[in-house]
Formats: sequence, C-alpha cells, structure tokens
Amino acid sequence: MTEDTNNTTNLTRDQAIEFIMDHYGEAVKRIIYSYVKSHHTTDDLFQEVLILIYRKWEKYDGRSQLITWVIRIAINRCKDYLRSPLHRIKLVKDHWLDQKDYQDAEVTVIQQEQWDEIAEAILNLPIKNREVMILMFQHNMSLKEIAEVTGAPVSTIKTRMQRAKSLLKKHVSEEEWTLE
Repeated sequence: MTEDTNNTTNLTRDQAIEFIMDHYGEAVKRIIYSYVKSHHTTDDLFQEVLILIYRKWEKYDGRSQLITWVIRIAINRCKDYLRSPLHRIKLVKDHWLDQKDYQDAEVTVIQQEQWDEIAEAILNLPIKNREVMILMFQHNMSLKEIAEVTGAPVSTIKTRMQRAKSLLKKHVSEEEWTLE
C-alpha cells in the first residue's frame, strides 16, 4: 500500500478528513461492517471514526502509513462499540431497519446476488480470524502490516490466518475457494 500524496502529515485537519474520505472511506466502511454487520451501525461508527481522526490528527506523526493509522482507529472503535451495552440495545433496532432496507431493495432489484458463500463464511468467523482475512485479502495487507494494525505479533497473525483458513475449508467447497 502506498500513500496517494507525498506527505499527509502536512495536511490540515479538514484536508485530512477529506483525503481519508476520498481515498479510504469505502475501505474503512467495509472493515467496520465486517465487525458490526449492520449498515446503519456502520454509518454511525464511520462518522465517529472520522470525528476521532479529526480530534487526533495532530497525533499522527507519519511513522506508519496513513491507511494503517486510520484502520487501527476504526478497528479500536468497533471493538469498543461491541463491548458496550449500547451495542446490545441497537441490535434489535438495526435488525429491523436492515430487514426494511432489504425489502425496499428487493422491490427495485432482487438484491445483487446475496453474499456469496465465501463472504458469508468469512463474516461468520470469530472476530480475530475475520479481521485477519479481511485485512489480508480485501485490503492486500502483509502479515507485518496486519500485525501493526491489530497490535498483535506477526506469529499470532500467522496462527490466526491458519485457523481462519481451516475454519473456512469446513464451510466452503474446494471448487469455490482454494487457499494457499
């Protein structure tokens, strides 16, 4: 992964937020969704992540890539949310809203094709295995980058990846998914 600008540490807070939204917004939303599995909650947490980045912008020193720093903030916010009592209360509400959205989308188009078997299997992995798979395969991060983002040693990331592959092989046919 490379930065799309020469020196993001020299951006103002407003420029940084605009840059992050333009270049990394969808990737960050996908990561958030992989944790919370709700479009409504994803949007709320994405806004919170942007606010956190805005507040903490002066602390970004450029030692890591901007995307790594942003993803780390997003993952930490997701983990905080999932530990909070608010999460349990919002589950019922969000489930109802997601069902309503699905029915509305079904009227106009029978929703693109539902998650294929692999995506569904990945989303059903335990969170530590899921995050490793998503960061590696969806965001093309190296083991070292994943270790930096998650705060876990590279050896732990390797173990989580092996465990995730093992779990996926049980749920997805070999013709659909070959993991090397």
